[in-house]
Amino acid sequence: MAACALIAVSGPAFAQEDSLHIKEGLAALDAQNFEAALEAFQDAFDEGNPDGAFYLGRMLELGIGGGANLQAAVGLYRAASDLGSAPAKNRLGVLSIQGNGVLQNYVEGAALVCAAAELGDVNGAFNCGTVLLEGRGIGQDEVKAYAWFGVAANLGHVAGMNALAAGLIEGKYLARDVAAGVALLERSGARGDPAGLFALGQIQMSGVAGEPDLIEAHKNFNVAVALGHPEAAAARASVEVGMSAEEITLAQKRAKAWRPAEAQRNE
Repeated sequence: MAACALIAVSGPAFAQEDSLHIKEGLAALDAQNFEAALEAFQDAFDEGNPDGAFYLGRMLELGIGGGANLQAAVGLYRAASDLGSAPAKNRLGVLSIQGNGVLQNYVEGAALVCAAAELGDVNGAFNCGTVLLEGRGIGQDEVKAYAWFGVAANLGHVAGMNALAAGLIEGKYLARDVAAGVALLERSGARGDPAGLFALGQIQMSGVAGEPDLIEAHKNFNVAVALGHPEAAAARASVEVGMSAEEITLAQKRAKAWRPAEAQRNE
């Protein structure tokens, strides 16, 4: 079970902030009132909140409310980053690592995502853990990597939960705690994360955490397939070999009844 392999913005494209104008802009986005969102984010930036420029950049990068313009978005990210915006530092760092819209520079990218992490950005925490784990643009330090994955997980980052779970179950750079790792996978899986569901199915199929539970493994692989996990269909077929027709039917019923935790709580 791999912890992570790619640098990405994981989690929502837009995160909640304390600024009134930022909140107004996010509410306008939810209502698909893009003109009002742009105005609110611009007001936030004009009043000294650099995150306003970050959100303006995200709208430009994603083409929300108009045509996409990555170069203009990068300019806004740079301005916001220079003024201390943590999410802008993270996004600019990701683009630097990818070489997308800017020259590829692993050292600069790693420095930016880790600076964002130090400022409390949840995506920055996950991405800093990733570059530390891989040693990309920064000295490899697996112990620090999992510490950052822990920070991200505690802040609700699903990929951070999965990465920390992998470390806990493997027990190579963390004290081995299979139960805690499974609990993290259950949390991310319950939120509808296909990678978490797939990893949980692997644990249930193998019996690493106790007796194998093929019915739950099949159910989680089945849901992961529906959510687009590329390896889950093969895993579902593999676990099905050892199941009776009745067990498969029960697993399929559980998959049909499954709902993400957010929908269940109406959050």
